Parts: sequence; C-alpha cells; structure tokens
Amino acid sequence: MELAETRMLRLNLLRRRGGFTLVEILVVITIIGILSAIAVPNWSTLLPTYALNGAARQVQSELQKTKSRAVSENTNYRLVFSSTGYSIERDTGSGWQSTGENKPLPDGISLAGTFLMLQSFTSRGTSSDTTNDKIVKLCNIKNKGKNVVLGTLGRVRIDDATC
Repeated sequence: MELAETRMLRLNLLRRRGGFTLVEILVVITIIGILSAIAVPNWSTLLPTYALNGAARQVQSELQKTKSRAVSENTNYRLVFSSTGYSIERDTGSGWQSTGENKPLPDGISLAGTFLMLQSFTSRGTSSDTTNDKIVKLCNIKNKGKNVVLGTLGRVRIDDATC
C-alpha cells in the first residue's frame, strides 16, 4: 500500500512540473495590461521633452565639431540655420561655399525667431561676433525650449528657454 501511495505522489509531482496554470497566466497578463495602461500616457508626454533635449545636444555637438574643423583647417566655418534644419558652409576667401552637409531638425522641433541664423567660427575657434553671444532657440510642440548659446570666445552651452 505504501508503495502505491509513494508512486501516486511521484506522479502528481511530475504532472505539476509541466508549466503554469491558465489562471496564473491570466493574472500575469492582467497585471501587464494594467501597468501598460498607466505607463503609455506618461510616456507620450515625455517624448517631446526627449526630442527637444536630443535636438539641443545635436546642435551643440555640430557647433563643437564645426569649431574644431575651423581650427584644424585654419579657415572660417559657419552653420546656416533655416526653418527645416541647418547646413555647414566654409569660407573660401571669395565667399561662402556649402560643404554639402545639410542636417534636418528632428520632428516636432522648430527654430524660434528668424529663420535665417548664422553661427560663425573664426580659424582660431572663436565666434565671429565678438560683442554678443549668438543664440539658437529650439522649441518643441509643448512650447518648451532650449537655447544653444555660442559665446564670444567659442564656448557652446545649452540653457533652458521658454517659447
């Protein structure tokens, strides 16, 4: 008799190891659904802020790269901003020539103010405007903004702004 009971206990243990029950799976799916319903609206409100921060870092990085290029090639460079993006131009001595590098701004990001802005670097890495800081104001669809500021000595920084 004991042998039969031991055998039945072993069979029951083997059957239970097979996987999850339907109830356990439904509980987990319900919990995931509830968490998703809470997280998705919050995530969509954060996306414009992330896009704005990314665009500001992109412009800052491009300004730093252009500054380094001006110093290494011992010539003047500038970024020309338009409503849709920006392009890089090189001073040839007789005028400005496009380098063919045209970069768009990310979706949902726009420039505030005038649509033709110039950010120039001299061959020494300083701003060509030695009297005032030059500012590129970027705005997202939530009217939050970032200023990418080019200082007179060539320092590039990002500040918060309102649009």
